Amino acid sequence: MQNTTITPCQYCTGRMLGSGTYAIVREAIHIHTNQVYACKIINKQRMAGREYLIRNEIAVLERISSGHPNIVTLHDYFESVRNVLMKSHMQSPRNMYLCFDLCTGGELFDQICSKRHYYEADAASLVRTILTAVKYIHGAGIVHRDLKPENLLFRTQAEDADLMIADFGLSRVMDNEKPLLNGVYGTPGYMAPEIFFDSVDAAGHGKPVDVWAMGVITYLLLAGYAPFDRDTPEAEMQAIIAGDYAFAPAEYWANVSETARDFVQACLTVDPVRRPTAAEALEHQWLASAAPHFVADPSSPTGGPVDLLPHLKKALNGKRTCASWKFAGLGIRAVNRFASLTH
Repeated sequence: MQNTTITPCQYCTGRMLGSGTYAIVREAIHIHTNQVYACKIINKQRMAGREYLIRNEIAVLERISSGHPNIVTLHDYFESVRNVLMKSHMQSPRNMYLCFDLCTGGELFDQICSKRHYYEADAASLVRTILTAVKYIHGAGIVHRDLKPENLLFRTQAEDADLMIADFGLSRVMDNEKPLLNGVYGTPGYMAPEIFFDSVDAAGHGKPVDVWAMGVITYLLLAGYAPFDRDTPEAEMQAIIAGDYAFAPAEYWANVSETARDFVQACLTVDPVRRPTAAEALEHQWLASAAPHFVADPSSPTGGPVDLLPHLKKALNGKRTCASWKFAGLGIRAVNRFASLTH
């Protein structure tokens, strides 16, 4: 009989923080230190055939954990087994456990909407923070591939809390011998055009897909709705591939500077070769200028900036944004349909 060493679990799990198709996230308290973490519990049976995604996530996080203040740290990972012997071998591990920083400040837009005011300079500061972390990730030879507001969490509820990039489940370490990745991965509304081309001609994609996603996130931070919202997933994908978006309605974008719009346009360049890198995007005038860019509020006696929060909240609560989240759940099926139509 094969000898198997089993290490007693060092954690006690608590309340559920979230759930998905293959995993749930719970609070986990380290028994000896009382330190609280967020524990991602992955069901290996449901992940059958996709175990490489777990290995990828661990490989990515081991390379970048604790290296940047705006990236969640992977503190520990382990597997669990049923303490039952099956004939001559121990039963295969059931779950994989990944223990991360516990971020209690909520998602990006939750905290924005809790504020009394929100200005263009606030949006620029958030984008600068995220892009600085993306630059670090890319410098480590990694592409995230799923940047979106739901994966941007505040460490605490403090006013000056760090904004953290989380969920590296679709991330990959780039292979120097194969500089481009293949396959359709991500959340449709944030996926770059070249990812959809992968479903047709396997052209490949890489770090530029994260800059495209930053363009979509910036658009959202300025207007409250996504640039490629359409009535069907297929129409949304075709709009992405064509780079078909507009700064409309005018009542929303009249309060946003031309410099900010130019930044969005640069990130949403359809050709990934012409798209700026994360480092180049950080040098854009909207982020690099010492003086903030804004549209002056005509009702302000001092000529201060327009408060973007009213329009942002109105858009976030609107039907168009709700439809975008609905499409996200249909992602892969819609991509497959689009691929077959293209062929």
